[in-house]
Amino acid sequence: MILSVWKEGLYYPSPSKMSFPTGMTRILAHDGQNDLLPFLHDCTLASHDDRLYLGWYNSTDAEICGSSLIRGRYSSNDGESWSEVFHVVGEIGCAEEHYVPASFFTHDNSLFALITEMAGKNLTVSLNLFKAPENTLDNWQKVSTIAGGFICNCKPTLMDTGNYITGVWMPMKEDTPAFPAVLISQGEDISKPWRCICLYDPLAPDAATIRCPEIALTVQGNSITAYIRNDEGKRGDPSSGASFVYTSEDYGENWSKQIKNNMPIGNSKIYSGILSDGRRYIVYNHDRGYFLRSLLCLALSGPGEAEYTKVYKIFEDGTEEFNGRGVNWFYPWACEQKGFLYIAYMS
Repeated sequence: MILSVWKEGLYYPSPSKMSFPTGMTRILAHDGQNDLLPFLHDCTLASHDDRLYLGWYNSTDAEICGSSLIRGRYSSNDGESWSEVFHVVGEIGCAEEHYVPASFFTHDNSLFALITEMAGKNLTVSLNLFKAPENTLDNWQKVSTIAGGFICNCKPTLMDTGNYITGVWMPMKEDTPAFPAVLISQGEDISKPWRCICLYDPLAPDAATIRCPEIALTVQGNSITAYIRNDEGKRGDPSSGASFVYTSEDYGENWSKQIKNNMPIGNSKIYSGILSDGRRYIVYNHDRGYFLRSLLCLALSGPGEAEYTKVYKIFEDGTEEFNGRGVNWFYPWACEQKGFLYIAYMS
């Protein structure tokens, strides 16, 4: 069980002391400013058959307003250039069904996605499994419903047990607060309903109150670390919104009590994983105040270690490459391919 996220006693550098990763390249994969659907959010990224597959959800108006659908692009040259947009699910002109968001992953040599269907803001209906067609990437096939109205923006990971695990969260429903959970598949038959395990009892008197408890998982053998976004930070008080951490030592069946993250992570989506060399990584917005997302960071541990010891800037404020496209960089997703870590994000 980890007791701290950033290594205790080690200096965490101020943004002015952070460096950018050597050799990092920034590439515009999709230009929402020149697209039929102007609003995009919550991206996903997967490596499959030597291609990178990038997905996101689009809306005709604003977040879960008008028509909401899932679209994507792929790259066959390690992200240097990207295909035309392909359509996953959803229909322009339909305001009754919203698909928000998608989580791409590979299984049994095929590309799949977990996609939440919604009827409106916070009105989640079901979490569904979709499969990419073999001969085209348009109009993915719905395979099954694997859970109730959870939102999934965490990659499903295959554990040593033969089960997949992914992090999900439930929006607030009338008198029931929002809460995070994990879903575990029934072996490698991913079309069957996945089992839900809550990290804590959301109805307990001392339960954490989190508006959008988006969850990121790091899976290393039987040990799993869950990083939970915290929205309770107060405007102008960046110290009040530290994210939460929970750990499991039995493949997600039972979870520790809440640990307060000692890294300055802001109230935005977090993404985490393990590199092929055994180093853990976490991508997040450095806390600069309530909903300020101008500094996107990457932290790394040593090989096989749980605590983070290095941190780099990925984006800070405006950049020459994306001049005029804003100063916020958020909702990251990452995957490794051919020894390189690719990080997708929104602006």
